[in-house]
Amino acid sequence: MKKLTKPVKLTVFVNKNRNPQNYEYTMSILKLYEENSEGMLKFEELEIGKNPDLEKKYKIERAPTILFIDNDGNELIRYLAAPQGSEVQPFIQALLILAGASNYYELTVKENLNKIVSSTIKVLITNSCAYCPQMVSIASQFALASEGKIRAVIIDIMENSDIGKLYDTSSVPYTIINEKEPLVGCYSPNELLKALFEENEVLL
Repeated sequence: MKKLTKPVKLTVFVNKNRNPQNYEYTMSILKLYEENSEGMLKFEELEIGKNPDLEKKYKIERAPTILFIDNDGNELIRYLAAPQGSEVQPFIQALLILAGASNYYELTVKENLNKIVSSTIKVLITNSCAYCPQMVSIASQFALASEGKIRAVIIDIMENSDIGKLYDTSSVPYTIINEKEPLVGCYSPNELLKALFEENEVLL
């Protein structure tokens, strides 16, 4: 966290009343990040029900929801997961990139933006999964490089079991691009990029 080179602010939608234990648990984790950033990381905590315009804009349906938002107001990454355990590394990596650190996939993504339609990449995970951080990292870096054209949504199916059941998740990582056929297991950056290209061809 001390490697952050400029201030970063993340938005967190919470519901203190519906699930106070989950609220306290998630915020305690986020406060650890904040406290160890030497003032460079701030979490803007918004109570659901008190910010209707923002909730409508970002389609907030559950809490806690952690959003990475760029300077133009574009949602880049959504976490329906507490950044803990194996997910610490890709979460911190995304923070550092948002603060200006290099993004390994930035050049490749920007060179191919004209081949990609606006896309949402959902990565369903569990904190005990050894392969999930790799998919989270790739999807997050793609989103951070896409100038708002790609959105990554990270979903812990242990915390959001209804979503796991909705997609009949057989194993994780379980990746869905624009609600099409899932990619089950670990995929390389090239394979994920190819899937985005194929999605473009389907929609065109």
